[in-house]
Amino acid sequence: MIDPAHPPAVVVGLCAHGLGIARALHGAGVPVHALEANPQLPGLRTACARIHPVADINGEGLVDALLRLAPELGDAGRPVLLLTNDRMAETIGRHVDEIERHYVLSWGHAAARLLPLLHKQHIEERCGQTGIAYPRTVLVKNLEQLAQQLAGLRFPVIAKPVRPVSAFKTIVAHSAAELDAARPRLAQSMPVIVQEFIPGDDGHIRFGALYLDRGRVVARFEGRKLRSRPMGHTTIAVSEPSDEVNELAVRFFEGLELSGPVSLELKKDADGTSWVIEPTVGRTDFWVGLCIANGVNLPLIEYRVGAGLGAQAGTQTGKGLWINGERDPAALGWLLLHHPAFLVGRPIKGVYAERTDPAPFALTVRRRLRKLPGQALRAVRRLLPAH
Repeated sequence: MIDPAHPPAVVVGLCAHGLGIARALHGAGVPVHALEANPQLPGLRTACARIHPVADINGEGLVDALLRLAPELGDAGRPVLLLTNDRMAETIGRHVDEIERHYVLSWGHAAARLLPLLHKQHIEERCGQTGIAYPRTVLVKNLEQLAQQLAGLRFPVIAKPVRPVSAFKTIVAHSAAELDAARPRLAQSMPVIVQEFIPGDDGHIRFGALYLDRGRVVARFEGRKLRSRPMGHTTIAVSEPSDEVNELAVRFFEGLELSGPVSLELKKDADGTSWVIEPTVGRTDFWVGLCIANGVNLPLIEYRVGAGLGAQAGTQTGKGLWINGERDPAALGWLLLHHPAFLVGRPIKGVYAERTDPAPFALTVRRRLRKLPGQALRAVRRLLPAH
């Protein structure tokens, strides 16, 4: 257990991701503070953090909030800052010198090398430098001549915003007409990249997570997706150690001298080639609960290194499942229909249920129950003949 005299951790965001981080740190005895702007989130009911409501956790307001909070956090040393989405990382990266005067940021020294990886148009260049396969890609800055710009690509294609946390995550189009119909959504998040879609369902997607200390691998974890809802948002994942995935993740980040949590998502095609989908830098992935439940507590590693306590990396264990039932309420039913064997003898980790911290889950259950009558009524209306 961590001595409470050590510096606190500050978690930005109490969505299910941030809640999992706060619980993992609190369970090890770390004093946790959390910033959140949305008062409706179940995570605000947690007993695992002292919560600080703020107006903004993604834009420039986050910097102001952190600077106001710093004097309240005691004199045990600079608090360790942990982020939960790419927009936060981008914002903090622009103000890294100011933030590091008050907080420990695992990747602060490497911000100039890390920030470009938050923007998808730079991933192709990195893959070329490291010799890892990346789908043929076009950067689209305007939609006026969309068909001409994509003339060299084969359908189906997938479109993704360049900047993090945009109006949509991914759009898959099987024809030029289908992509053209998506123009209104594309226009909300320009520029975008459009790339050839690698065939295969979510089960072909693997990920390798690392904790780095100036390029040195401190900890590793590998897993596989089973389901996303919508595409790009993992809702079911399984622990699956893989030296191949680890080697590709290490190769992608090698030479950048990064620190902190990073990960690489890959998709294997029918020929056995692993194609890069995207990296994650500056934060853990949403599925960090899978890592924590299977022996690799990445948030605690980040805290311990930042607090000067030395890493305790842990070893990946088990074949446990992680399910994001908030985004995908049908996840268990889908598993029962498509992968029933995964439900036998495997521990299942959700995003809210936690025996030692029951209030967030209780709130989600109450909200779900309140919606049931309306959902049932809508279902009945759909079955009735039209007049």
